[in-house]
Amino acid sequence: MSAPLVVVSAGTYHLPFDRLSGWVEEWLQRHPDVRLVMQHGPSAPVAGAENVEILPYSDLLTLCREADAVVLQGGAGGVMDMRALGIVPIVVPRVPGGGEVVDDHQLVFSAEMAELGIIRRALSAEELAAQLDASLSGDLPAPGSIATPGADAVRTLLEQPVRRAPWFAFVPRLVRSGIAIVATKLRR
Repeated sequence: MSAPLVVVSAGTYHLPFDRLSGWVEEWLQRHPDVRLVMQHGPSAPVAGAENVEILPYSDLLTLCREADAVVLQGGAGGVMDMRALGIVPIVVPRVPGGGEVVDDHQLVFSAEMAELGIIRRALSAEELAAQLDASLSGDLPAPGSIATPGADAVRTLLEQPVRRAPWFAFVPRLVRSGIAIVATKLRR
């Protein structure tokens, strides 16, 4: 049996994400039997991991397909890539104030995605460790079909017959348009 594979990507953003590297390194020290591939970008490499500054895109996706767990920063691109592969990643959002990112967009985005079931969000080293442990032990449900929020609501809306507005609903718009046309003609 081969070692469990965990793929971690701190992304290729120009600011380092050393908090993620530290949390992953701390977890990996307790799990030396795990093969961990870390795409660290400008962040600190992780002791005990296979560290790569930037993986070619296709190589990263191949590794993610083979992985028992995938950990990402909270950027939309990586999350959507995993969604396309049918993978529910663990996401650690970058936070402003520590030099990781300029604003809280990753916190907001990851909260929404977690609520929709598209990701599993970790906001602390303990949460990350618990999610990784659960992923490797099989305690988390397999990704299977990922929720497509809103698709049912849109389908229901599109299946309804188009309601025509009553004729008198167009009168205010007709009056406004007429006034605009006359005003334009008078200005010439």
